[in-house]
Amino acid sequence: MKETKYIILLFALVFIGACSSTRMQTEPPQPDQKAPITAVSEKDQLKSTALLIDASKQKMLGNWTQATAIYREAAKKDPNNDAAFFELAKIYVRSGDYEGAMEKAQTAADIDPENPYYQLLIADLYILKEQVEKATEIHEKLARKEPENARFQRKLLDIYIYTERFKDAIRVIDHIENIQGFSEDLSLQKQQLFIHQGMLDQAITEAKKMIRFFPEESLFYELLGELYVETGQAEKAKEVYLDLLELMPDSHFPKLLLADYYLQKQDTQTAFSYLKESFDSREMEVESKVRIVFVYMFLADEKNEEKHLSQAKELAQLIMETHPDDPEAFFVYGDILNRSDQVEQARDQYLAGAQLDPSRLDVWQQILSLDLHLNDYQNMLKHSEMALEYFFEQPILFLFNGLANMQLQDYESAASSLEYGLSIAVSDDDLAQDLITMLGDVYHYLDIHEESDRYYEKAIKNNPENATALNNYSYHLALRGERLDEALAMSEKANQINPANAAFQDTYGWIKYQMGAYEIAEHWIRKALETSDEPGASILEHYGDVMYKLGNKDKALKYWIKASEEGEGSDFLHKKIKDHTLYE
Repeated sequence: MKETKYIILLFALVFIGACSSTRMQTEPPQPDQKAPITAVSEKDQLKSTALLIDASKQKMLGNWTQATAIYREAAKKDPNNDAAFFELAKIYVRSGDYEGAMEKAQTAADIDPENPYYQLLIADLYILKEQVEKATEIHEKLARKEPENARFQRKLLDIYIYTERFKDAIRVIDHIENIQGFSEDLSLQKQQLFIHQGMLDQAITEAKKMIRFFPEESLFYELLGELYVETGQAEKAKEVYLDLLELMPDSHFPKLLLADYYLQKQDTQTAFSYLKESFDSREMEVESKVRIVFVYMFLADEKNEEKHLSQAKELAQLIMETHPDDPEAFFVYGDILNRSDQVEQARDQYLAGAQLDPSRLDVWQQILSLDLHLNDYQNMLKHSEMALEYFFEQPILFLFNGLANMQLQDYESAASSLEYGLSIAVSDDDLAQDLITMLGDVYHYLDIHEESDRYYEKAIKNNPENATALNNYSYHLALRGERLDEALAMSEKANQINPANAAFQDTYGWIKYQMGAYEIAEHWIRKALETSDEPGASILEHYGDVMYKLGNKDKALKYWIKASEEGEGSDFLHKKIKDHTLYE
């Protein structure tokens, strides 16, 4: 809204004018001023002036109500006290009473029509009332009366631009430059005004002038180059950029401009060459370089071209070389390596960056997630402990720490970490669910089955759709040979929730095995083998067991051997292989 556009300007004006108005009201009237409205005794004039001073003190203390009352009393005591009316007008502006402000400002101006601050306030109030023509008349009058007053000229310039009187605005800019000399901001403004009117040749002339006055300001070269491009003179734009490069050979900026020029020309090889040169400069901020790298990564995803990803990687390496002490350089390189499925190398880059700046929780989480992807539980333990030195109140880190300890079979430490993590996971229900479920697993391994069952049941009560808790609880009951019907029901539900999970399928088959339904068990465990890309030792051993029960001892031995090659199986696995016999 126009009101919003000018309210800040108005506040600035009225507060600046305060001192001037107070000072001027004590001066004797000039011959061309209006006569006083009312005859006032000298005693009342002095009393009004004293009230004015007291009101100003209250205003400075922020006591606006008291200040308003005292200004009103000052105006009542001396109706010719224009400063009191002006101060009241400013207070009314502050409270949003623009009608009241206009009345008081007009009274002040009637008493002292030569005070320009009163006129400026009235002009701004006209703008708020959307009577821009009247505001323009006031600014034109002030500018004509004091042609050497740059402030009045700039106020007139602002209103000409606001009303889109661009030619008049340019005329005012020329006048201000005659008063004050060449101005960078005015020249930029004039250039934009030329562009708005489609006067691109004049804009080019102005841009050239800017370069003559400020030959080391790279922005002006960019503006001139853009104008040349816009007017179909791309070769001249290139000449401007080359001139800037000659003037600033160590700066990244002209190289970026040339890179953009050649990119527009679809000469991607030359463009990338200049871009790499710009990355050699420490003057160019890391954040700017990172944004460019992400553009190349986006192009690699959008166009499915490995070339862009390779270029992103090359640029990221340059950032690391140029800014070896900046963690962002390592983070962006880690992103690219991760995007390229170089998971271990990506993890190492994130870690290097985190050691430079350990305050990034998101980076530590990324490191731990990649540890999990790599099944590198030893490093997960180490990295979670490093992260906990900085973020001891983050429950997600205790989840990773507990998982690492559990996988490394330090179940006591796992339980301790997970219990503490759960105690502080007060605002994250999903994370609390994961911690509770994992505590069920840990207490199973500690053979504290009562606690294990309690945590599983708590997880399922909190979320009946927690497929992991349903599966793990049912599997561990099957291993214990307890409550098999209940275990089967939970396993069936887990498979309904997540029907393509090999571990869940194996659990259902293993429960059927424990119940003596070997044909059904074989079907489900074989299904788990087919679902899994790389079946683990447990599924392979289970299939060998069910084959043995079905009388196919050769196939049983084959799968026991496969399980042994894949990793750790049950305590009886090697004895099964050695004796070609099932042990349970």
